[in-house]
Amino acid sequence: MALAKHERTVEQKHPLLRFGKLLFSEDVYRRVGGYLLWGLLFFALAWVCGYFLLSEGALKNTWLVDKIFGIRGSDNFGMEWANRLGETFKIFKWEFNTAETFDTWGNIFLVTLKTFAHHFLIVLIFIFFLNRFKVGRFPLALFYFLLYTILTGLVVGTDSYPYPAQGLTRIGALVTFLRFGLWVWFSYTLLLASTVNWTWLQAESFTDSSWQKQGKFWSWARLVGEDKEVFIFGLLFLLVSSFAEARLIVFYGQHLF
Repeated sequence: MALAKHERTVEQKHPLLRFGKLLFSEDVYRRVGGYLLWGLLFFALAWVCGYFLLSEGALKNTWLVDKIFGIRGSDNFGMEWANRLGETFKIFKWEFNTAETFDTWGNIFLVTLKTFAHHFLIVLIFIFFLNRFKVGRFPLALFYFLLYTILTGLVVGTDSYPYPAQGLTRIGALVTFLRFGLWVWFSYTLLLASTVNWTWLQAESFTDSSWQKQGKFWSWARLVGEDKEVFIFGLLFLLVSSFAEARLIVFYGQHLF
């Protein structure tokens, strides 16, 4: 009882310790909360550094904002469907221009798939794979998540997105981030939190060369209960964020280049 009271007193004096404990909670939703709190702190610090210390657009045309599979769309969607349906088509009482509608939404669908594939490949390597390794209590994917958070803060702080910032001001890049970047980051958070128990090898510290096996590498890690829920939510948010970014890409005509 006295020990528990002492721990509560220490946590009240040092709230960061309490937030730190959330990172290693057995409850997946508490882990998500811990990752979000620390992530937002790292993002804010990185944004301030990017905004005040780096030049505008410093990170444009880098791998931080480019896509592995590109964002090139197609010029043929509208023409193909116009040949099939005619110049216009109706859905109930609403009439639509065939070429314009299918050009827009066909490209949004295509770019959504490419964007989702880009993020899923990153998740596969830097979250799912790295979560197979743990140093002490830290899954290696957590270090990638913090690095990704810092780099995202720098991208937003320097207005390095390929899309015009809201209001054409540098600080308006925060609005662009809220439109899709926040949800990508949130999906990474959910996928990280739901797979931290996928450990294959574990070491006591970075200087410890003796890695202990916790299971078989090729065995499919099981997801049960709330971990499974959060995992599914993470994939859904990743898909939705890919769709949101694809809409921006097509709206600004980036898919034509």
